[in-house]
Formats: sequence, C-alpha cells, structure tokens
Amino acid sequence: MDEQLGERLVEAIASRYGVTPGRRAAHTRGLCCDAVFTPALAAAELTAAPHMQGGPVPAVVRFSNASSHPNPVDALQEVAGMAVKFLLPDGRETDIVALSLPIFFVREPEDFIEFSHARASNLRLLGYVLRHPESLRALVYAGRRRGRIMASRWQAAYFGIHAFRWSAPDGAPTYIRYELRPEAGVKEVPRREARGKDRDFLNQELAARLRQGPVGFELVLEVAEPGDATDDPTRPWPAGRRRVVAGRLEINAVTADQEEGCERRVFDPTHVIDGIECSDDRILEARRLAYSASIKRRLGLD
Repeated sequence: MDEQLGERLVEAIASRYGVTPGRRAAHTRGLCCDAVFTPALAAAELTAAPHMQGGPVPAVVRFSNASSHPNPVDALQEVAGMAVKFLLPDGRETDIVALSLPIFFVREPEDFIEFSHARASNLRLLGYVLRHPESLRALVYAGRRRGRIMASRWQAAYFGIHAFRWSAPDGAPTYIRYELRPEAGVKEVPRREARGKDRDFLNQELAARLRQGPVGFELVLEVAEPGDATDDPTRPWPAGRRRVVAGRLEINAVTADQEEGCERRVFDPTHVIDGIECSDDRILEARRLAYSASIKRRLGLD
C-alpha cells in the first residue's frame, strides 16, 4: 500500500474539518481514564495473546468525539470513540479502537478520501452513495440516530468495526470483531435536550461519575462463521452470530496527566500482539498509515 496514502488521508480530513496543530487529525478532543482489564477464561481458549491469559492488566481508555475540532459541541457529535491500550508487564502494549457505529462508511482507502470531500454538500454525498451503495448502511444507521445522543460516555456501546484473526494456543484460528458493552446498559437522550447542556457535558459527566466509583464494560467478541466477510467494514455479519465475553474492563479514574499520559499516546487498532493478527481489511491497513502521518505532524517529527 502506498506509504503516501497516510498523508493523503490526513489531508482529506483536514480539507473537510480542519486540523489543529499539535493535536490529532481526528477524534481531537478526548479524555483518558485509568482502567484495569480482567480477561475471562473463554478468551484464553481463543487466543494466546498475553493480556488474555488470566491475570488483571492495567489499561488506559480514551473517550473522544470524532470531530477534528479542538472544542466540539457534544450535542452535535455524530460519532464517538472509545480506545483501549493494554499495558503489559513486560512493557509491551496492544490496542483496541472502537466507534459508536457498528459498521463503517467506506471499504477502500481511496473511497474514504472521496467520501470526505463528498460530505461538503448533500448533492455531492448523494452522488457518492449512488456510486458506492455499500456506504448507505452506515449512513442510514447514523441518520436514524440523528435525533438522539448518548446520555453519557459510560452508558454507550462501542464497536471495533474491523475483523481480527485470533489464534488459540494450539494454532486454531478464529475471526472476531470487538464490542464494548456498558454494564450499566445503553442510555440516550433527545439531542434537543443535550443542546441545553454544556458543550463538553460528556467529559464533565464522566469525570463526576468516576469520583463516585468505577464503571465497567464487557469486552464481547462477535465470532465469524465461514463465508463472513473479514475484509469489509461496511458489511455487518448476519444476526445471531455467536458472542463470547472475553473479559471485563473496569474504569477507575480520570488520568491525572492528560498530556503525557494521554495525548502523546497513539491508539492504533493495528497495534496487535502475539495471538492476534490484523485481517486483510484495507481500511484497517490504511489506518496504520494515517495514524503514523498524524503522530508525526502533531509531535513535529517530520
């Protein structure tokens, strides 16, 4: 894949939304929290990955708005993010990156660039969808939820839109997709109600809730069956696919150092570890290039 693609993807985001110097190209405003992940026994049967082998593992969780604006209005957000970085005892790290959408808008990197430009007007977007009908599923899903918004970051479900290949200790492969399910259940409020709140109400509410005690998520695996597409994030797998609870993520407190402990970190879904491999999803591969281009820009490493 063209190494310049990462720069072009970041430029596409900038042309539509702008980029704030020193900040992420997308999901610019975030809030990191200290967490602990405890794997379930079922996870160790599916993968040899070290953070799935039994003992608790410290983690950092970053919640974010998809916008590249440094101070977005929560009531206007379309997509939210939740990223998890597992911190292994030997110093290694591995990540999960999830969105509040179960499927993505595009399946090819070049399509993302075209889609970003097409969103400049409804007419251009319509023309894009006519050429790329696979985008319609995610657009319809987002459109149906336009009148509502998450009540809190810890009462929302987040989806890893890509497939990954898990390898069991005996080498047996299983393709999975991630879902982070809130233990408190999903709660939404009308968007008109959210407009009456502070522009940053979701982070404020999360910080206040964590002062009362921890909140939890289940890490759930959606397990593919033969014939399910593992290279197309626009296509959901059929309803009824087996779900496996891989563990519990307990979020305990807002990270004290939001700069060094959060904003200088890179949360990358391709940052995998032994026992887990990326699928042949081209959007997943392109994200690695885009993240690399973005981190170089914001840390001044060019």
